[in-house]
Amino acid sequence: MNNYNPLYYLLIVLLIMGGFASMAQNDYGVKIIGLAASAFGLLFIIQFIQHLLKKSNLLALLELGSLFMLSTILAMRVYYFRFEFVEIVFGVAGLLLIFTYIIKLLESWKSIINHTKILATLLVLFYSSIILYVVSMVTVPFMPQMAEPTGGTAFALLLAFVFLSILKRAIMLEGDKVTGLSYVLKFKDRSIVLLTLFVLFTAYMGLTKVNVIPGMYSDEYPQAYFELVKEAETGREKPVNGKYKHEEFKEMYDQFVNRNK
Repeated sequence: MNNYNPLYYLLIVLLIMGGFASMAQNDYGVKIIGLAASAFGLLFIIQFIQHLLKKSNLLALLELGSLFMLSTILAMRVYYFRFEFVEIVFGVAGLLLIFTYIIKLLESWKSIINHTKILATLLVLFYSSIILYVVSMVTVPFMPQMAEPTGGTAFALLLAFVFLSILKRAIMLEGDKVTGLSYVLKFKDRSIVLLTLFVLFTAYMGLTKVNVIPGMYSDEYPQAYFELVKEAETGREKPVNGKYKHEEFKEMYDQFVNRNK
């Protein structure tokens, strides 16, 4: 994964730039976010193919395959694309990613619990934070009332991990001094990238909720369209005859625009 780190962090910077541009009411900001999400998906599928050719372990394939599906669907949402049963595919990809990180948590715990209980506890906090963040993300369409408290718990676990890592600076592991932070930074999976993205999203949600920063902006469709999309994404609206209200609204709006060009 180290070879891809510069690209990952470049895309994270692009997401931040796109977010600020969108909040400043520049419509291209949302497009930058969509391109960054698409690029994440491309990186994940390239690595998936590389690991497949190398016959890597199943966990690496599950992680990369799940991340590819999640990032691709998120990019599609930015560009208003949707396919039937997209929520189910999104949920299944999320469950596979959760399963992957539960296995990683158990393997990490078993590998070091006999050497240092402190570091083992820190790893439980670290991986549990990722697991709960993914749970929060994939439950939005199905159980929206669970998403926010689960995300808040994930953030609290992450803060506990960071605080304890700083507090317990020197942990002896096989004759070397490590910290919780230095140990997880050496991981070859995508856990650090995921947590970085989740923290950015948490910060955005929290700051918009208290009106410190404005929400994302797009003038491609009327504000009513985005309100309908929000109703569908949070699970408060169920499709009728396989269609959500925002899809019908989009079709009628596109027809109106085409007639009046």
